[in-house]
This record gives sequence, C-alpha cells and structure tokens, in this order.
Amino acid sequence: MKQLIWGLLFGAILSACATTPKTGPILTPTQTPVLQEPAEPIDAPVEGPSPVSEEPMIEPEVQVPGPETPNTVEETPAAPIENPPVSILPTQPSAEFQSLSYWDGTDLKPAFAAFKRSCRHWRKANANKALHADLPEFGKIADWLSACNGLAELNLDADQQELKRFFETEFSPIVVGAEADGLLTGYYQPEIQAQKYPTKEFREPILAIPTQKENRSKARDQLSAASARVIAFGRPAEVFFMQIQGSGILVFSDGTRLRAAYADNNGHAYTSIGRVLIDRGELTRSEASKQSIEAWMKKAGPVKARALMNENKRYIFFKEENLIPGEGPLGAMRVALTEMGSMAIDTRYYPYGIPIWVNTTLPEKKGDYNGNGTGLLLITQDTGRAIRGKQRGDIYFGTGASAGALAGVMKHPGQFTLLLPKHLAAQFKPSA
Repeated sequence: MKQLIWGLLFGAILSACATTPKTGPILTPTQTPVLQEPAEPIDAPVEGPSPVSEEPMIEPEVQVPGPETPNTVEETPAAPIENPPVSILPTQPSAEFQSLSYWDGTDLKPAFAAFKRSCRHWRKANANKALHADLPEFGKIADWLSACNGLAELNLDADQQELKRFFETEFSPIVVGAEADGLLTGYYQPEIQAQKYPTKEFREPILAIPTQKENRSKARDQLSAASARVIAFGRPAEVFFMQIQGSGILVFSDGTRLRAAYADNNGHAYTSIGRVLIDRGELTRSEASKQSIEAWMKKAGPVKARALMNENKRYIFFKEENLIPGEGPLGAMRVALTEMGSMAIDTRYYPYGIPIWVNTTLPEKKGDYNGNGTGLLLITQDTGRAIRGKQRGDIYFGTGASAGALAGVMKHPGQFTLLLPKHLAAQFKPSA
C-alpha cells in the first residue's frame, strides 16, 4: 500500500530546493562512522506502491511532499532513484540495552507482533537477497532470518521478560544520532460513515481507478461521480482527510464494514491546505492542526470548504478490501501494520522490516500536545512522502477516532537506536 501523518497537519510544508543528498561512504569497522545527511529536504523521490499515509497528520516545518517511495525486498523500485539511498552508519555505537532509557518498562508485544510479520514476509523471499540493495551494511535476508528463527518458541502470550530476552539475545543496539536531531509524528486509519447512494449529507464519491485514461490525471476539482466507478459516498471533509491518510474503513448504515485501500493517485503534486490557511492569515502555525482545519471548514461553509480542498489538486483512488480481524492496513512492506508496533521511515536510510528503538514523547489523550517521555520498539514497515531524514519516523497509532486524536497531536523530537543482529552490529563498533 503506499502513501504514508502530524501537530501541524498538512500545515507546515515549506518550499525547498530539490537537492541531491550526499551519499555516505560504506565504512569498515576500523573507521570512524560518519553519516552524510542530505543537504536539503527532497521533493522528488521515486513513484511507486503507496504507503498507508499520503501525508502525516502534522507536518514538520521543512518537508516537501513527493511521490511515494517503496523499496520492498522482492523487487526493485519502479523508477530510477533520483535521490539515492544514504548509508546509515551511526554517529556512535551504543552500549548495552541497559543504556536505553525506558527499555525495562516498555511494552514489547506490539513490536514483537510486527516483527513476526516481517519474518513471514522475508521467508517468502530469496534468503541470499540483500535486505536493501543500496545499503549493504544491513546484510542479506538470511542475516535476519537467523533472528526470526528465535521466534519459534515464542508467541503473543509470552511475558515481557521473555520478549526482552529474545531481543537482547538476537540483537545489539546501535545509536543513530542525537535526540535533538529526530522528529516523530503519527498517522492512523480513519473510520468514516458511508452510504451506497448519495444524499445531501453523504454526497462525496469515493472513487475507484477510472477506466478512462484521461480521467486518471484530472485535478481534484475536475473529478466527480461520473469520472469512475463509485465505491461509496461519504461526507466531503471526511473523504478528503481519508485521502490524506491513504486508506480508511467505511462503515455503512446496515453495519457492513470494508476497507477503502489506496489504489492509485492522479499524479498531481500535494498541496497542504493547512499551509494555504496559514498563508491567508486564517490560522497561525501553532493553530494548524487537523481539528482546527475542520473547525474552519465547518464555520466557512460548504462552498468555501470545497474551494479550500480543491487547492490540493492531488486525488487518491481507492479499492475495496475485506477486513481481517486484528489486522491493520498494508504498509509499503506489504505486511499488515501493527498498532504502536509499526513505523514509517525514510527508505534511503533503512530497509523495511527491522526493529528501531525510539526515545520520544507520546500523547496520552486527545489534545495532549505535551505528552510524556517514553521509549518504543517499532518495526520499519511503511514509508511516506514527507518522511525524510535519518531520524524521521511516523508512528502508526491504529484505527478509529481515538487513534486519530493521538496521532493528530504527535509531533516530538526523537532518537533512533537500531537493533541489528549481533554479527551485523559488530561492523559498527570501532576497534580498540
């Protein structure tokens, strides 16, 4: 799936020059590891399968959206990479797990469930294939399957101490960079009410991919129920925001539920309507959250709200999927996302499927912009157009309004620590 959410929803995309990042060298274990960062944010990554979120809930201050960027283990990207992957050699080696803040008290079950899905995915692939063709320091799939074999004696009923022993036995932690350098946001899968036929309230069509080729590239304001097969009808603002997330669950009045999954987009550039309202002076930067944008649209009325949405010419087409109990939408890795166990990352720095420990701050309730310090173990199973940087992550918060309320206020600094199989981690530890 591909489209990969955040405290300045859609609202803080600033223009930036497209600059080719500096590619970091592949260092030997005896060299001092130094990571070369891209000089500027990217605005032209590879177009390909879509992650779950079109844009994060709250955009960072300098993010320029670009096409979705997959990098699965089974196949190469669909187009040449204009901005090549960058070596993720860390700025410093970590000590032991005991050095990780919050490690002893964290709930490892979501990450464990997510990592099992990574393992199932890898077992279907060629074990001799590189985990990431452009980042050889992450080894081959076989290097990770050895850790997957340790899952055989564990299940989701395992207690926290057993899970800790598993990760501590199979992996070594490698610190990526300083906490001040990272940014963690959140995304989710919305649930929206839908109708099979249009009404005054439910008048916005949720479109499948148009069969007529000329309709596939039309801007948002040129598309209608006549442009393609209609999956369902919803409220205009809810359908718009579902497109931003890249997928959603449709709930019909008869109790039927199905997933509207990302199928394609019209190829137009993304425009942040939050940014539009800020530029007009309608909202300040600190006010531009999803909730405040929705409040503005309700107050302005349907005509002005429609005009605002049309500022974003990009349009998402969907396909129907049956729901599997307990499974989230598919991420760009092509595995179901796990609530608070999956994360979208920049695939120039990381392959899909690996565990990353993050120190950050999490909201505990709706409107909690401060949150509390915590640590999370997350598995890299998705990507997104605005996810750019070696410590840039988008946490999947789950499904529904409660998850959306937390994802909508998630925007905090964070620090990444890689968990690598011990023999791969050894290459990053400088010699005496």
